[in-house]
This record gives sequence, C-alpha cells and structure tokens, in this order.
Amino acid sequence: MTHARTEIRNAVVARLTGLPTTASRVYHGRTRPLEANHQPTLLIYTVNEQSGRPIEGNPASLGRTLLLVVEGRVSHASVPDDLLDVIASEVEAKLRNAEDALDVFDIMLQSTTIEVRADGNRHLGEINLVYVIRYSEPAETE
Repeated sequence: MTHARTEIRNAVVARLTGLPTTASRVYHGRTRPLEANHQPTLLIYTVNEQSGRPIEGNPASLGRTLLLVVEGRVSHASVPDDLLDVIASEVEAKLRNAEDALDVFDIMLQSTTIEVRADGNRHLGEINLVYVIRYSEPAETE
C-alpha cells in the first residue's frame, strides 16, 4: 500500500513538471547528482510530519501536517538571484490553491531560504520553498 506522503510527493512532481524555467527537470528526493553546468532543476522531498487529531471531524482518520520542500538548484554564469526568484514565482503560482489537485485539505508556503555561492567560473544557487500540507488518512486498525 502506498503511503499518502508518497502520493502527495508524486502529485507535486506531476504538477511542477513543465514549468518554463525547470521544464522536465523535476525529481523526487533531496539528492541528485547534477553536472557542473546543469540546467535549472527542482527536487521534491518531505522533511517532517506531525500526526494528531482528525481533520474535519472524522474520528476514523488521522490528521497529519507535512513539511514538503521544493528545492530549486541552478548553475549560472552570473549571480543567480533573479533566476532563483523566477523559479520561486513559477512554483508558487502552480502550488497556490492546489488543494484539490493534490487531494489535501490545505497547502501553504511557510518559508523560503536562498543560498548562493561561487564555484570557479559558475555561480551556484539554491532556493528552498517549504510548504505546510495538511491532510488526513484513515487511522490504522488492527
């Protein structure tokens, strides 16, 4: 049986595939070997989940709050800040009001962090968009 986290990650990958800047370079997981001069890429992964009371009053379900990260990585000849902002804009627009498409109760951008460094002749940049996703799944029964 597939866990709901897996289904949510799969749905986010599908929803973000085809954006103008990252195109089909959207992958599951936090690690991905990328070439030195790689094209803009997205990595989708989860980092934490809290479980608690049922959402929407269903006593047979377990309410969950999931932290999902959409990480954009770029390698660019010049300072990549503007390119990272373009990636963020595209992702944010695609995930805004995406509850029905992801089959979740709520999705909200919680935080954004940006890291930029120079490595030889290239500038490397990462932008991490952390989303809080609330969903529910049936409680386990024995």
